Amino acid sequence: MPSLHDTLRRRALAQAVLLALGSVIIAPASAQQVDSGSRTELLTEYSTPGGSLDQVLNQFAATAGILLAIDGSLTEGRTSRGLVGTYNVREGLNAILAGTGLTAEQTAPGQFRLLVANEATTTLPPINIYAERVAESARGPVEGYVAQRSATATKTDTSILETPQSVSVVTREQAESQGALSLAQSLRYSSGIAAEIRGSATRYDIPYIRGFGSPSDPILFQDGLRLPRGPGYAIPQVEAYGSERIELLKGPSSTLYGTAMPGGLVNTVSKRPTEEPRGEVEFQVGSDDHSQAALDVSDAVNQDKTLLYRFVALGKVADTQVVNTEEERYYVAPSLTWRMSDNTDLTVLASYQKDPEGGYYGILPTVGSLWDSPAGQIPTDFNDGDPAFAEFDREQYSLGYEFEHRFSDDWAIRHNLRYLNVDSITQDVATQSLAADGHTINRYALATDESATGLASDLQVQTNFLTGALEHTALIGWDHQSLDSTQKRQFGMAPSIDYLDPQYSIANSLVLAPFVDQEQSIDQNGIYLQDQIRFDQWTLLLGGRYERVHTRTDNNLANTSQSQNDSEFSSKLGLLYSFDNGLVAYGSYSTSFLPASGTDYQGNALDPTTAEQYEVGLKYQPTGLDGLFTLAYFDITQQDVVTTVNPLMRYQTGEVTSRGVELEAKLELDTQTNLIGAVTYTNADISKSVGVDRGDAPIAIPDYTASLWIDHRFSQPLFSGLTVGAGARYVGESTGGYSPNAFTSGAQRLSVPDYTLLDALIRYDLSVLDPRLDGVNAQLNITNLADKTYVTCLGNNFCNYGNGRSVYATLKYQW
Repeated sequence: MPSLHDTLRRRALAQAVLLALGSVIIAPASAQQVDSGSRTELLTEYSTPGGSLDQVLNQFAATAGILLAIDGSLTEGRTSRGLVGTYNVREGLNAILAGTGLTAEQTAPGQFRLLVANEATTTLPPINIYAERVAESARGPVEGYVAQRSATATKTDTSILETPQSVSVVTREQAESQGALSLAQSLRYSSGIAAEIRGSATRYDIPYIRGFGSPSDPILFQDGLRLPRGPGYAIPQVEAYGSERIELLKGPSSTLYGTAMPGGLVNTVSKRPTEEPRGEVEFQVGSDDHSQAALDVSDAVNQDKTLLYRFVALGKVADTQVVNTEEERYYVAPSLTWRMSDNTDLTVLASYQKDPEGGYYGILPTVGSLWDSPAGQIPTDFNDGDPAFAEFDREQYSLGYEFEHRFSDDWAIRHNLRYLNVDSITQDVATQSLAADGHTINRYALATDESATGLASDLQVQTNFLTGALEHTALIGWDHQSLDSTQKRQFGMAPSIDYLDPQYSIANSLVLAPFVDQEQSIDQNGIYLQDQIRFDQWTLLLGGRYERVHTRTDNNLANTSQSQNDSEFSSKLGLLYSFDNGLVAYGSYSTSFLPASGTDYQGNALDPTTAEQYEVGLKYQPTGLDGLFTLAYFDITQQDVVTTVNPLMRYQTGEVTSRGVELEAKLELDTQTNLIGAVTYTNADISKSVGVDRGDAPIAIPDYTASLWIDHRFSQPLFSGLTVGAGARYVGESTGGYSPNAFTSGAQRLSVPDYTLLDALIRYDLSVLDPRLDGVNAQLNITNLADKTYVTCLGNNFCNYGNGRSVYATLKYQW
């Protein structure tokens, strides 16, 4: 292998030869066989990965079929982010050269040369290089951080700007730059959401949205289909690495999705096969002995590209910041697309995930974590469990397809289907209460064996038509969801532990008794209609749905069975106006419903909880700049909320209101600088209740959240290839539950203090050092840079510390 000195010497000699010759002419053979001048105005789709500027230009010229004269001294040390989308030659060159200080001058039909910008004898006309970016689809990858389209809010491929509802999209590129390792972490910089309500625990993703949330809430969707989950711990988790984009739909959404929480839902879009060959392999190490390897490859199987494949895989092992705890995962997700004809596509999506270890999922006493303790604070690495009685094993697999047939430009039918199974086994010793001495924790033991199997199906017919001057995009659909779950639980007492002097491996010979042995089946069927009507600069959105839900629960311990039938009509109405300057004003009304299982204190079956939302907002997409600004005011009321005085006394008299303002901005200041900002104010209130929570905010809902992220890729010779980024996340005060004060009498609201966390990014393109390393990047992410200690709580003696400072180094090769 040649030495670095030899490499540099050869590069210097090559540059001298280039300078002596004046320029190198890149002439693709195909350019000689056609009218090269006519190529400059043709729109061509490009998928050119980023890298050194000369390599990007070479590939661009070959694809465009033009002659491009390049002086090697001009491109030396310069990089480009590549080019993805549909452009003509002038637009493509402008996009590639933006921010490099270079420009391209046309010397003859189909021929260009590279010049320093201030030496150009002619200047290419200024254009909006984003206006022609038509390659993005609602279910595909996004170039950069700013998504322009989404199908989550309407189930049709619709511009986010023309959607009369708040939608936030976290792209793959954003999640990777910010070092997000899970779905919840990917949402840290979005508005309207409390992403991590269980501190450092990562076993499940349970974000709270717009003032509403609960660990049992059904808010997670994948590829537009609900992820089934059992009533206990049989909860699937989406692997973030297998997602192309993560979309946050805010507000009630039952019209399209059936039973749903009032705050909104999270929909992840899986990675899909691509026409052009691509791939990446990455290795990651970090804090707490974290080790991870991942692979993502995609290509066409045959020459005519009617059969495409993609294979995604990941493996990781790690400790956590809590002693005697580990995380472990193995994940594979193959997919195949068959283009049966020009109008018919079938994509098969499969995944298998095994989690032999699920990290720390214990809880801590209020005193010593949230509240100061005279005995001393609980250490952040303290484990209230015991390795002698600790187990977590989750296995989940899914298989499904997405089918689409286009009868014409105006008629299409789609059918999406997925089968998913998740099995979960847990054993834990956990906190029950704090003893009178202030440092001994009384504990209980819990063992569970649970499973959930679900089928989700969504059949849609979409048609576009005109009625006079009105343009319609109409959607009619029928979806079906079925879930069969089993749940067995055993409970018993466990030895106490002193958090000042913890002794482990003492939870032996525990005596547990069964207290839950349950089988449950849920069948949901819904019919929905939606019409997007456009007239000039106006868009009207109308939607309605009727749904029936049947629930059967068998209690094998009591040998009893209970059935419940619920039905509900949901609707939505939205109106928006698009101004000529890129500003959009909108207003909308939507409803949702959620079945409530069980009976009230009189033995009557509980009715579904219902909710309605009024939302008004502004969206703005600037011209000449890739960006999206959104401002929304929302007002949500949820009725028939179940409130509990004690386990035997449940009342359906509750009401929760949530009003707030969200501001979110995503902006690509230039091809090298990205900016993300979000601010949320949430005034959530339990307006009706028979419990002590009346008049307070719901648990774990912060009053304010704010975040700011910026990253910049340098192009100057001294720092070429370097990208740096920094972010700050503020989470305001929240209610953490209610407790009899340890030092005074009477019930007391647990007030969880606000906190601010700092994050950082450093990335380097190693091809700057050696062209043979083209596609290789080294990245360093630091979260909670200042190592801030903070606490989250979901109830009395149900608190957790958040993650301390975490450092992750990633080496990635892309081709």
